Amino acid sequence: MVGTQKSIDYESSNIAAIMLGMFSAAMGGVIRDILISETPLILRKEIYASACLSGALLFVLLNSLHVHNGWNAFISATLVFIIRIVAIKYNLSLPVVRKK
Repeated sequence: MVGTQKSIDYESSNIAAIMLGMFSAAMGGVIRDILISETPLILRKEIYASACLSGALLFVLLNSLHVHNGWNAFISATLVFIIRIVAIKYNLSLPVVRKK
């Protein structure tokens, strides 16, 4: 949410804010995993970047509806959390492209 908010603060377009929010969240997770000597989540078959994308998209949408930043961040982060928990619980992943 911080990356998305910073992008909005610098008056970026909505698409740029969404992309920067997703990348900052995903790369933050990569750095975390590398520092603890784990394979980054984004390189495994888990829904991770897609959840971050959903949260950033919701954040920009709620921001355009003038929802208070505190509530906006809480609601958007909760969406990401719920998506991740459901994906882990039900072993969901994105489809893999197969080469012919």
